Amino acid sequence: MANSRQFVESLNRGFKLLSIVCKGTTPLSLSELSKQSNLSISTIQRLTYTLQQMDLLDRDHQTKKFKIGPEMITLSFTVIDNLALKKVAFPYMQELNHQINEVVSLAVFSGTQIILIESVETQQILNVSTSGGVSIPVHATASGKAMLAYMPEEKADFLLSKLSFEKFTESTITSIQAFKVQLQEVRENGFAWSIEESNYGLNTVAAPIHRNDGDVLAALLVLVPTVRVSEAKLINEYGPQVAKMAKRISFDMGFREKDAE
Repeated sequence: MANSRQFVESLNRGFKLLSIVCKGTTPLSLSELSKQSNLSISTIQRLTYTLQQMDLLDRDHQTKKFKIGPEMITLSFTVIDNLALKKVAFPYMQELNHQINEVVSLAVFSGTQIILIESVETQQILNVSTSGGVSIPVHATASGKAMLAYMPEEKADFLLSKLSFEKFTESTITSIQAFKVQLQEVRENGFAWSIEESNYGLNTVAAPIHRNDGDVLAALLVLVPTVRVSEAKLINEYGPQVAKMAKRISFDMGFREKDAE
């Protein structure tokens, strides 16, 4: 692999340094990093500077030694959260799948995209195909609406400012103003829906999952073909079911609603 023209040696060296720092029990100096990585001091300086700018490494102003940075810590907790979430959520996803016999998925944010990290498929002949790692633009998904609606306003506005609001179908929301109106509807109902907004023939309904500190961690969603499930049934029947199951998952993740405290 290292001999491939596609192999990026500088990226490999950067990850090598990150691995050394992450596995270290104490912060490391330039000379210590050089010794453990077999890289020159000048190379270490360039790599650590870049990693610092990305907040993946942090340098103590007094000792000049390196330790993992805030972004690396955030990424680590994200991985841990997702692993814990999948373990907690899966039985509930199976239960909901048995109740409605439709595809049930878990979705999380990745920049301005929504990624499906787990799914329970249906045995229906006409099925919605899903797989781990599938990504969809935030503004065209029920799961994106569900998560944004329950985020702190400042954080939600920042994410919204990054969206292009690209049009995928005639039903896609293409303005921030119209999108914010839908976010208010989500807060009023406790769940979100998407009617052929990302793909023709596909409708989804989703509700937010919270972690113990109250932050939105993910969304639980149901995906259905438009020819089998009506819009009314999706919203009036499946919506409340998804919201109820998302609350049960949130509870098991340690979240307690204020009115329940």
